[in-house]
Amino acid sequence: MSQEDPACCGSGCTNCVLDVKPSKHTLPPDVVNVFDRTYKQFLCESVTPAADNVFRFRFRYVPAIGNDRERLIVPPGCHLMLRALRSVLHQHNRKSVRNPEENPLLRWWEANPVQPGGEKHAKQSLQKHDKSEEDRYLSRPYTPIAFDQERGTFDVLIKLEPGGEMTNHLVTLSAGSCTEWKGVYGDFVWTRNRYRHVVAFVQGVAIAPVYSTLRSILDDEGDETRLTLCACFRNLAGVLLRDELRSLAGYWNFAYAIYLSRRTCACAAAGVERCKCLAARLRYNEPIHDRRLAAAEIEKLLQRPLAEGKPSLLVLLCGTETFTSFIKSTVEKLEIENCYTF
Repeated sequence: MSQEDPACCGSGCTNCVLDVKPSKHTLPPDVVNVFDRTYKQFLCESVTPAADNVFRFRFRYVPAIGNDRERLIVPPGCHLMLRALRSVLHQHNRKSVRNPEENPLLRWWEANPVQPGGEKHAKQSLQKHDKSEEDRYLSRPYTPIAFDQERGTFDVLIKLEPGGEMTNHLVTLSAGSCTEWKGVYGDFVWTRNRYRHVVAFVQGVAIAPVYSTLRSILDDEGDETRLTLCACFRNLAGVLLRDELRSLAGYWNFAYAIYLSRRTCACAAAGVERCKCLAARLRYNEPIHDRRLAAAEIEKLLQRPLAEGKPSLLVLLCGTETFTSFIKSTVEKLEIENCYTF
């Protein structure tokens, strides 16, 4: 992403500053995308736990896809904006929660009380772009990990934060709840077989844009790009898309490894350097390691595709600034020319 790209103020503006920049993504002449950068209504179709504090939401377009030309399309790595009324957010509180056992989000909310003084409020460091309308909304970006063009559905992974403004809205959703989304946004454009190798490094829920990109490449039978993914999570309970990654490993041109930064077994407290606790919880040949991804491993991993020439390699990054800076230090050391950060 370019440093010159406009930054959204997070106020759910009808005319968002992101709309100023034209999309780089094109569609076939006979196709109309549901997402035309205006807010559209989507029903929450399902909510399922995905990992610690992370849920997988599925939303469906309202009304349903109505003609042969209309499709719901989210290009790889692109994100959408979800907005909610601030007045509604302020009305939600724990006393209004009913039957939390019927909703996994409410069960999470009850199990994660906000400590006194722990409420998180959005810091609006950027001026509201669309000053013609009142400051009524809150908006946040989310990247779909999957979508169905014909059914008009898409899935997103969302991490909930106790006291977070958008979290206070999300925990009230259940099957049938109405939400507002607009898009699509993002300037990453993939060209089939442009690179011989793609090596991606992701952290936590930031796996979303990279996963959607790699998945689209694998779904293209004519694309022979070799893909490698290194995904970093806090612990085994926090690993996202574990089943999906294991399934993708069946492709000849995809390999992955998962690194856990924290050991949660008793052996760690006892000072045992290596134990068999994690191995007992893994599936056959599952590439999960109970250690942090080290700089030496990153360098070794990148040197292999570099043997075929720097122009043939693309590095993808997504995570916190600290995480991406750590990876970039090796990328710069090896003088890799093509590196994209979501």
